[in-house]
Amino acid sequence: MRHIILCCALLIAATASAQVGFGIHGDVTNLNAPAEMSDIYGLGYGGGVHLDVSAAIISFRLSADYVTIAPDRDKYTALIAKLAGQLASSFTLEGGRINIISGQANLKWALLPLPVISVYLTGGGGVARIGITETTVKFNGQPVGSIPKMNDETRALANGGVGTDIKLGGLTLFGEVRITWIFTEGETTSQVPIATVGITF
Repeated sequence: MRHIILCCALLIAATASAQVGFGIHGDVTNLNAPAEMSDIYGLGYGGGVHLDVSAAIISFRLSADYVTIAPDRDKYTALIAKLAGQLASSFTLEGGRINIISGQANLKWALLPLPVISVYLTGGGGVARIGITETTVKFNGQPVGSIPKMNDETRALANGGVGTDIKLGGLTLFGEVRITWIFTEGETTSQVPIATVGITF
């Protein structure tokens, strides 16, 4: 009974001392996809919002993100050059954009909790909704083929990484480097290295 009372007291104390912050952040993503996609896609960009709850015992972050990854023109031209030689410059690609909407819950463990700078490990999971828009291939400006829009899929995800908080009065700047595994059908995992920078109020 005393153990239960002690646990309840610790939980109440942690909740009472918890600090809640809301913020925004930006993402840069490198999609580690199957070879046929890696030959076309470059960096992706996006951002989102997050809610931080920091207490004496545990800290965690709830976040929602949107990332879009468009075909890289140089990579696409290089791929076509392997197939069409000098005609590659006459081909263009429109659409084919990968859109990823995700929601995640992450724990944060402080490794170096200094007054101004705090280095932490982070890890968690969530869900991601992935879709690819219709792709149109053109030759000298005229459509010569297309790939239909892929139906959106909702998949589980997991992530882990390291980050740094910089506290400036009532604001906190942060930067993170994470690897996110999206458990897509047909592949064991898809790894999406993400660099995130943001601000929490």
